[in-house]
Amino acid sequence: MASTDSGMEKFKGTWDFVNSENFDECLREMGISWLIRQAAKAVTKEKMTISTDDNGKWTVKSESTFKTTVYESTLGVEFAEVRADGAEVKVSVTL
Repeated sequence: MASTDSGMEKFKGTWDFVNSENFDECLREMGISWLIRQAAKAVTKEKMTISTDDNGKWTVKSESTFKTTVYESTLGVEFAEVRADGAEVKVSVTL
């Protein structure tokens, strides 16, 4: 059984969206279209739940008015994510 005491433990739980700063600028730099950026900025009631299992696999569930997305990963292991604009990117979560 893998240890889950990775420093990520403090992130486990359910988190409510409070605010964002420079979000539009960040999305613009990522090449996200104006229309998708406007939709993303309209999401103000987002909830994120972060959990882990006994084997060290992390699950991040993001729930908003428009969509629910679930990603499962292991720290340091790359996985594919499909962004809201449809682009597939490679993601690796490390501490």
